[in-house]
Amino acid sequence: MRTFIALAACLGVAAATGCSGLYSGKPEKVKRPKTEKMPDEAPTGAPEIQWVTECKASFQEEPAGMIAKHKKNEGRVRPQIDQGVALLEQATDPSITDEQKAGNVKQAINVLRRVLDDAPYSPRATYNLAVAYARARRKECSKALLKRLAALEKYPDFQAEAKRMIDTAQEDSTLKLFEKEMLESLGK
Repeated sequence: MRTFIALAACLGVAAATGCSGLYSGKPEKVKRPKTEKMPDEAPTGAPEIQWVTECKASFQEEPAGMIAKHKKNEGRVRPQIDQGVALLEQATDPSITDEQKAGNVKQAINVLRRVLDDAPYSPRATYNLAVAYARARRKECSKALLKRLAALEKYPDFQAEAKRMIDTAQEDSTLKLFEKEMLESLGK
C-alpha cells in the first residue's frame, strides 16, 4: 500500500509539472551580443632577420711573413677546414634542436678562425667562415670576410680556389639573405 501511495504521489507531481505545452509560457529574452572589432591580421611572410651590425675583427690585415706562414701550415689545416665544414653541414640538419644548431655554428666559427690564424690565405676557410658568421647573424663580419675572399683572387697562388669560392658564395642561400651587400663585398 505504501508503494501504491508513493507511486500515485510521483504521478501527481509529474502530471502537474509535465503537462504544459512545448511553447506555453513567456519566451526568454535573448540579449544581442556585443560587436567587437576584428583584430588586425598578422603580416604574412618570413619574419625580419635581426642582424648584428658590428664586427670587431679585421680581416684585411697583411702583416709581413704571412704568406710563408700560410704555406708552412697549409697542409696541416686541411683536416680542420673539413671539420668546420662538417659542423656547418650538421647545423642544417632538421632533426637537431635549435640549440644544437647554434652550438655547431659557434664551434665551426672557432675552428675556422683558428685555421685562418695559421693559414690566413685559405679561400675555402675564408668562405666557410663567412657563411658561419652569416648563420650567426653577424652580417658585417661575413661581409668583411667576403671582401677578403675577393682580395685573395688577386694573388696568383690562390686565384683559382678564390674564384671557385666566390662562385660558390654567389649561389649560397645563407649569403643570399643579404645578396646585394654580398655581391658588393665580392666586387660584383
